[in-house]
Amino acid sequence: MSVDDRPLASFRVSMRDIDIYGHVHNSRYLDYCEDAVVEFLRQRQILSHFRHTSSGVAYHVKKAEITFHSPIDLDDVVDAKVDVEKIGRTSLSFAIELFRQRDGAHCASAHFVWVCVGVSDSRPTPIPEATRVALSPG
Repeated sequence: MSVDDRPLASFRVSMRDIDIYGHVHNSRYLDYCEDAVVEFLRQRQILSHFRHTSSGVAYHVKKAEITFHSPIDLDDVVDAKVDVEKIGRTSLSFAIELFRQRDGAHCASAHFVWVCVGVSDSRPTPIPEATRVALSPG
């Protein structure tokens, strides 16, 4: 397994996440994906860039889209992978993939768009250069 193929984060599904049909409730996928993005930022050692108290900017979710491929069940271990799809002037786009560990099934694909805003006025503002550089491939 190459470095790029390794999961970014893994977690076990809890009973609290299960719906009446015995699968993970659709809304929980958003939580899983958001946790994966936070772990991505943590592993890159730039989570502090996203705390408004230290950066002067905040990031608001503008769009969250999920495509479901295969159900996730109680006690499954899920692997998550995250990539930065696009760094715009004021927005960031992330691609998140969720895989079931027991059989490698691709369970969901998600796309998040975050908009950088000024803390004082909540209006779109350019992504700080340090954050842009830290998220760029290379």
